Amino acid sequence: MSCFSLCLPNPPSPLLPLTTCTSPPIHTLSSSSSSTTTHPDSDSLCSSTRHSLGLSDGSEDQLDRLQQVELARNTPMSQWRAGTVQAWLEVVMAMPMYIRTCSENVKSGKVLLGLTDEDLELGLGISSLMHRRKLRLAIEDYRDAENGQGLSNAADLDHHWVAKAWLSDVGLPQYSQAFHNHLVDGRMLKSLTRRDLERHLNITKKFHQVSLMLGIELLHMLDFDKEALQVRRSQCEHQHVDPVVWTSNRVMKWIKDIDLKEFAESLLNGGVHGAVMMLDPSFNTDTMASVLGIPTNKDMVRRHLFEEMKALIGRARIHWDDRQAPPADTLMMMGR
Repeated sequence: MSCFSLCLPNPPSPLLPLTTCTSPPIHTLSSSSSSTTTHPDSDSLCSSTRHSLGLSDGSEDQLDRLQQVELARNTPMSQWRAGTVQAWLEVVMAMPMYIRTCSENVKSGKVLLGLTDEDLELGLGISSLMHRRKLRLAIEDYRDAENGQGLSNAADLDHHWVAKAWLSDVGLPQYSQAFHNHLVDGRMLKSLTRRDLERHLNITKKFHQVSLMLGIELLHMLDFDKEALQVRRSQCEHQHVDPVVWTSNRVMKWIKDIDLKEFAESLLNGGVHGAVMMLDPSFNTDTMASVLGIPTNKDMVRRHLFEEMKALIGRARIHWDDRQAPPADTLMMMGR
């Protein structure tokens, strides 16, 4: 049975058993197609994909496309035929708009592995720089997998997760449409700079840029392991510990717990999450008070916030492993 389960009710007998969208443990690509399994790259075959493929009518073409996607998930890219390449581009990469030119020009996975940025732009007509980057990074990931390294953990983070869950976690869901339009997935998050955020995603507020970069830095610290992040968050959901992994909503909960609930709603869409509080050296009590909208003449309230932040952040930093601190090049990247 394939290690990748798809969200399709009552599949016909020729297909492998299909269950839910939850992927089982990840394994490494090898050179033999008979024993290879991979990360489920980018978009899983859940409701949005079923809708885009129109799977409800169960036509032979659509069922064949599903089988080609399954083949792409379990076979090295160098062994793909034209149909698998097209299914991967349409379903896994969520780029059906480029299917026609791809079918005319890319006849195998070996050709796909060798494509350059120029090939993508001139040969396949992909004018969007961000779309080309998404494809180029995915191809590079598969190229590494061919060499026995396996796909990166970032391959598990599809653009739906980034645009919905991740942006909500960092407290900036208002940018969801921009991220979705550019199909920003986990691999692309790894490559983003502040210049990209401003130029391509139209994010001009400096604090929001820093918030996003620190959210990405947290993923780097965990090697883009979504499950590890979720485990740590669940462990501190009801305890005021490990604030670096806190979501924006968790920070709001803490604000309410320290008896400042009248100010908590001010954090909505503000981009304040745990990594900002822990990793941004310029984020202090005055910054938090300003974001919360606490008037400057509320001296005792601000003093209370200072003591609570000192207790939370100070205690966390005592146990902070220096190896987890963001490297200098990351801080420089945040300043671009």
